[in-house]
Order: sequence, then C-alpha cells, then structure tokens
Amino acid sequence: MSKEVYDGQWDIDYTSVQEIIEEAKDRKRSVLLEGEAREILELADIPFARGKVVHCIDEGVKVAEEIGYPVVLKVVSEDILHKMDVGGVRTGIEDENEFVDAYESICTQVRNKKPDAKVQGISIAEHISGGEEVILGGMTDPSFGPVVMFGMGGIYVELLKDVVFRVAPISTQEACEMIREIQSFSVLIGARGKKRKDVKAIAEMISKLSELIYFVNGIQDIDLNPVVALEDGAVALDVAVNVK
Repeated sequence: MSKEVYDGQWDIDYTSVQEIIEEAKDRKRSVLLEGEAREILELADIPFARGKVVHCIDEGVKVAEEIGYPVVLKVVSEDILHKMDVGGVRTGIEDENEFVDAYESICTQVRNKKPDAKVQGISIAEHISGGEEVILGGMTDPSFGPVVMFGMGGIYVELLKDVVFRVAPISTQEACEMIREIQSFSVLIGARGKKRKDVKAIAEMISKLSELIYFVNGIQDIDLNPVVALEDGAVALDVAVNVK
C-alpha cells in the first residue's frame, strides 16, 4: 500500500512527530527520552499515564502531590534500556516519606550499578491499578516493512507467546479483528466473571500506532508495555521509541 493511497484514519500532526525524531537523530541518539516519547503519544492522542520528568526531590514532591498518590517513579536515561535491572523503578509510592526514600534509592542504585549512565531525570507518573495488561508495538520489519503487534501482557506473553501481527497501517475495525485472534481473547471480554474490557479503545491505540510507524520516517520501533485495558478506556504505562 502506498502512502499516497492511504490517507489515514486519524488526525495526527505527523510533521511535529517527524521533527522530534529528526532532533534525536541530529543529537546522535537512537532512543527517545521519555518526555519526547510522551509528546509523540500526545500528538497521536494515545492515552498515557499522567506524569512529568523532574530533576530534584523538591520538584518531585510537588509533582507527586499534583498527580495524587500513589505514584510510580522511573529513572530517565538514554543509557538505560532496562530500568528494573538497575533498580530504576519504584511503584505504589503512597506518601511524601515513601517518595523521598524511593527517589534517593533510585539515584543511589543507578549510580552504583550504572555509574557511566547519563541520567536526565526521574519520571513521576500516576499509579493505575486494576484492568488487564496488554502490549502494543510498532516496528519496521526488513521483509514486511511497517508492522504492528498486539498481545496480552504478563505470563501470557512471557510463557504463551500469545501475540499477533499485522502489516501497517490498519483501521480500528481491522485492529478489533486482530485482537480477537489471540488465544487469550476471552480474558478481555469477561472470563471467569471479570468485567469486559474496552476492546475498541485498545483497537484505536493499535490503529494510531500503525499510522505512526507507517507515516513517520526514522522510527525503528515503538513499544507500549504495559498498556492497562480498563472497563472504560485503555492507558499506556510505559513507552520506548527507538529511531534508525
């Protein structure tokens, strides 16, 4: 499918997205910082957990109070791909005392385990509980070109490898059909007495992701992992964007 034929389903400011990608490439970076990735998701109207990157404890305390406890803290560094491995993540922070302890702990552990890493700040985000975790991805495949991926999160993806792929771009309807193909689809529609999750909201996120990977040059891959599928809506909790 040529880009001239497919006009796109979504009103996304691809020019601004492209500028973010080009600026990172100009700075010789292959990974976007969280603030840059957040901005791309905002431009694509993909829901992401409310948050902000801060640079000191006092600023962080104010942001955490504005967001409302509990919150999640994550280190922001282009040199750290797996934050958990270096002690760079703390979840379920309930109050200011816990916040200060968690902030200081992240800084200390990252400094000890990854002393050469350049740290741009600490991300503070709302803690969203409940729902079912799913994963979404968009990538440029050497054989098929732009593709999108969807799967259940947690043990479903780690043990069952329950994921499906589509050549991008795809519509919301096509994304709904894609979602129904996973083996564990029943989990999303109310298995074992659980409430049905908002499949359409997930499908819209997949469709928007497919257009980003299709229309924007220079994106190697985008991972939204996890995304929490709720009864009303879906929210990405973490995002990683690699550029080429």
